[in-house]
Amino acid sequence: MIVQDFYIPEYDWKVRVYYAVTTYWKYEILHELKRIGCRGEQLERAARSLSEGNPDTGLTYSDFYGRETLMVISLTSTPEQFQNSWDHEKGHLCRHISQAFGIDPFGEEAQYLSGYVGQKMFPVAKKFLCEHCRKELVRR
Repeated sequence: MIVQDFYIPEYDWKVRVYYAVTTYWKYEILHELKRIGCRGEQLERAARSLSEGNPDTGLTYSDFYGRETLMVISLTSTPEQFQNSWDHEKGHLCRHISQAFGIDPFGEEAQYLSGYVGQKMFPVAKKFLCEHCRKELVRR
């Protein structure tokens, strides 16, 4: 598993991303979800997902008041599946920030936000987009 933290200064928003997650990391991630306010059915759903350990899945939870997001991308079966999971979870993050700030999801600001998030995640995400790089991660 790789953990990446980044900050979006324009919205004073903190993001933590867990990549290549397996069931081994369930309790650490659940602890972090609780820390940022995840409770009830959302926490139960996250616990189920993390316990099942299915590949090609993910989750994103945001604390709108604390301006913080936790994103999980499980192990993926192919680079294409990683791209799909990455886009999906990145989309949730961007929609959460858009909702919190009243950003028009069809406007330019939303697209610039998505591009910014993609650039922040790229240094880690690129390791999962290349089959050669993915094999190197497994060897470590």
